[in-house]
Amino acid sequence: MLDSIHRNELANAAIKLWRGDNESLQYLGDSANCVYSFIESGETRYLRLISSYNRTKGQIEAELDFITYLNRGGINAVLPVSSVMGRLVEEMSSASSLLFACVFEEAKGERFRYDSAKPNKEHFRLRGRTLGKIHALSKVYISSASYHRFVWDEDKLLIDANDFLPKSEKIVWREYDVLKEQLQDYPKSNQTYGLIHGDFGETNYRYQDAQLNIFDFDDCCYHWFAYDLAVTIYPHGWRKEGLQLLDWLLEGYSEYVPLNVPLAEITMFCQWRLIYMFLVYARKWGFENLSQQQANWFAQKRENIARRYKWCA
Repeated sequence: MLDSIHRNELANAAIKLWRGDNESLQYLGDSANCVYSFIESGETRYLRLISSYNRTKGQIEAELDFITYLNRGGINAVLPVSSVMGRLVEEMSSASSLLFACVFEEAKGERFRYDSAKPNKEHFRLRGRTLGKIHALSKVYISSASYHRFVWDEDKLLIDANDFLPKSEKIVWREYDVLKEQLQDYPKSNQTYGLIHGDFGETNYRYQDAQLNIFDFDDCCYHWFAYDLAVTIYPHGWRKEGLQLLDWLLEGYSEYVPLNVPLAEITMFCQWRLIYMFLVYARKWGFENLSQQQANWFAQKRENIARRYKWCA
């Protein structure tokens, strides 16, 4: 997005708008966005810088509206913080780009790390209940923002795929084209389709007091609810206990949402997630001057995509 010097200059300028301590600013990383932590009045805050190339200001405002709505509905969604000017989104201009700055509270709690030697039933049921409650609220959500989030196939990652995924990636293109066409004709209703988190994986929530504190709604979009379930379970399908974990996830989910999601549908969306994540890292890393670890990652994902998503028998 920017070189590190200009990125840090903009971050320092941004946190002044939230009365942040510049000495406390720490760069945490980037994918589509750049994220920093800083201290404001003794509290840890998180700054997110988003390029106007990836998200419009209206799309960001719609995301923050959805987060606030979920929080009012009883979801522990980490809230945005207003700047000294009373704005949730601030514009940061440089010579070459326009960035949007947002600041969020800290998600309290511990990160979940899977350990097959420990009982995981209650955690996966909690994860399912949390998603079920989000989707139940989404079904009756009416945006108070003047703009709306994008539909799944309006995602910039998909729109720009030709720019960063070489035609030589024949396996990925084949599976991508077939499944995208299938999804464009896939049935939807207000019971199966709505605004979702979009990236409800283990890096985007913290566990505290038998609840999940959720953050990073940057991928929220209009999608099938089953995709959110697939996103959170697909890294575990290869485990011998993968289908048991899915059962526990769906048990929790069904406490809030009447459940009629066949395994074939979850599997289809797990395959879509495999393809989607291949695109994420194709855009981020490219295919030249790869480290051995990156090359191995692509090789394994190509193999997984080619054989299509499988649950451990």
